[in-house]
Amino acid sequence: MLELLRRFGSTLRPYRTPMVTGGVMVLVVAAIELALPWPLKVVVDDVLQQRAPDGLLAALLGPLADSPTAVLAACALALVALAALVALGTYLSSRLLQGVGERIIADLRTDIFAHLQRLSLAFHDRQRVGDLASRLTGDVAAIQALLVAAFSTLLPNLALLVGIVVVAVFIQPVFAVLLLCVAPALYAVVRHYRGAIKQASREARTHEGRVSSHVTETLSTIRLVQSFAAERRGLERFRTHSQARLDAGLRQVDLQSRLPAAVEVIAQAGRAAVLFVGATLVLRGQLSLGVLLVLLAYLQQVYAPMKALARLSSTISKAQAAAERIDDVLHSTAVISERPGAAPAPPLHGDIELRRVSFAYEPGGPVLHDVSLHARPGQVVALAGPTGAGKSTIASLVPRLYDVTAGEVLLDGQDVRDLTLRSVRSQIAVVPQDPLMISGTVLDNIAYGAPHASRDQLLAAAHAAYVDEFADRLPHGYDTQVAEGGASLSGGQRQRIAIARALAADTPIVVLDEPTSGLDAISESYVMRGLARLTAGRTVLVIAHRLTTLRDADQVYVIEHGCVVDAGTHAELSARAGQYRDMTDILVAP
Repeated sequence: MLELLRRFGSTLRPYRTPMVTGGVMVLVVAAIELALPWPLKVVVDDVLQQRAPDGLLAALLGPLADSPTAVLAACALALVALAALVALGTYLSSRLLQGVGERIIADLRTDIFAHLQRLSLAFHDRQRVGDLASRLTGDVAAIQALLVAAFSTLLPNLALLVGIVVVAVFIQPVFAVLLLCVAPALYAVVRHYRGAIKQASREARTHEGRVSSHVTETLSTIRLVQSFAAERRGLERFRTHSQARLDAGLRQVDLQSRLPAAVEVIAQAGRAAVLFVGATLVLRGQLSLGVLLVLLAYLQQVYAPMKALARLSSTISKAQAAAERIDDVLHSTAVISERPGAAPAPPLHGDIELRRVSFAYEPGGPVLHDVSLHARPGQVVALAGPTGAGKSTIASLVPRLYDVTAGEVLLDGQDVRDLTLRSVRSQIAVVPQDPLMISGTVLDNIAYGAPHASRDQLLAAAHAAYVDEFADRLPHGYDTQVAEGGASLSGGQRQRIAIARALAADTPIVVLDEPTSGLDAISESYVMRGLARLTAGRTVLVIAHRLTTLRDADQVYVIEHGCVVDAGTHAELSARAGQYRDMTDILVAP
């Protein structure tokens, strides 16, 4: 628990007041529970043996103290009243503390999700989506189980345990010793199993993440799986991951089953010792039968908390394993971070310059080498070259999806690292080769780049991108739900939605990753007309594989093996021998 408090202290801090209030209520309930056995002691020692009560009870009953029936009735009413108070206090404290637990978990889940969104593409490139989803759901659920157990089991039982030991010290110190004599044995057993349960839990959570990752990957590529009749291979991989999860889960179950059994044996040994000593003292006349019954009631109460706390150890072990996985995410630093004092970018004119830029996705594996290029406001600059030359990497550096390892990326003469990420990215629209669609309607997808635009503005952007050519034929027009990943739309339709999204955003800079690649002639015609409206008056950086795009560009940079090997207009580059002319000869070859 202390480790979890240390890990997630910032999430718990706003709830200190209700947690303290709930803790005080738990202590009050424990104190009331300590009083529950005492009416039984009065009935046995005073009513059944027909002795007049003395002390506080006699003062409370007054003249009724001489009537055994009145004393019995008072004890019965006291039992009911105490039980009602315990029930009310337990309800209020449980509702308060578990409600706090739910809010803490909701905050933690939100913090993790927000952090995942802030982490750079370099982090996400190395992770499996299913495993991250497992951490956000399953691992957070394990933390939630611990918080619920802590508020409903740990605090009440710990408070009751301490209270019983204190009362036992006042009644008969020897009983406090007997009650506590099993504590070292219980601690040793719990400590023995805790490490093993934690390791098994860690393995189970890891394999569960792999199962989730495989399911996510398979279902997201189900078209590919079915196209190549790879269902059997997918099932075998799933079975392998699932079996590993099952094996780890069975080890965890075995260890968790052994722990309560060992705890029960130790508890029964302690119970037998207390019963033996207590009965002996009663026989010797050194202890009343009523007090022994109180102690036996305490005995039942004290070992129940001990066993509950021992069982809680497995919950803690699971939560520790989950917390480690969550902590890995929360302590993953965003490679793309704002410099101290980064300023919001002013409205950009669209001047883009890469000055002696080098970049590597992984240390020791450079992708770009000393790249310099310049796009002036309003220009269309094309990047040409073979696949894998580094064109998409260059395009990703402009909106600062990655950071350069050397050199500078300048927007209107300012290093993008000196500007806030939001202010830079909000002024750059990206139309990828394979547009991504979100869950929602066609209009929701257009509005993704301009969430505050009115419906009329969105429809105007859609009209300019020729989306209405197909939207009018959809069942509900622009309010038609898009299938996950845009599966219900063709490639050309998705491209036109992506262009409309960029038009609605109305940014001074547009980055195009050959948006007409793979389209049929009719779709390409609509997309090209939409692109013409999108690029008008804007600075455009386009990754080009088509001759028409290269001809229309104001400047072409030829990229090969991560270097700029040539630059100029299409006419200039075509006039001289080199990589560009060889490439364009292929494009126009019959």
